[in-house]
Amino acid sequence: MAAVWVEGLIQRESAPVLEAAMGFAFQRHLNIVNNIANVETPNYKRKVLPEKAFQKAMQDALNERREHHWNEFKPRNKPGVRFYQNHLVMASNREGLEWGPERHDENNVVIEKEMADLAKNSAYMEALQQLFKNKTNGLKNALRDRVA
Repeated sequence: MAAVWVEGLIQRESAPVLEAAMGFAFQRHLNIVNNIANVETPNYKRKVLPEKAFQKAMQDALNERREHHWNEFKPRNKPGVRFYQNHLVMASNREGLEWGPERHDENNVVIEKEMADLAKNSAYMEALQQLFKNKTNGLKNALRDRVA
């Protein structure tokens, strides 16, 4: 019975939202690292994740939860953004041609842009992890006080 209560508490809170955001940040991190690894690969085109589509899907899910008074956070698949169990996001890659000139080898990865994106994403991931840690510590303290 206590496990059901805890599961309901977690679903009503921000934990699923943080989990989805961390999943997206992780996927973006892998994508950036892949771009960096292919900086010298002929004909490689820079890949980016659709951040705005992800943010829109998250906002829509939050609005639906609020409007329908659902306990669960239920993000829906959107073009370019696919959710699966545990709310982790799987975003499809698309070419990002907005940065840098194409070189003679047709590769359009600009290492400076990728490194800046990597640093920004790392800071974002760290902030999300800290928020998640604070959230779980708060739940632990609440449960400890309830049992005592």
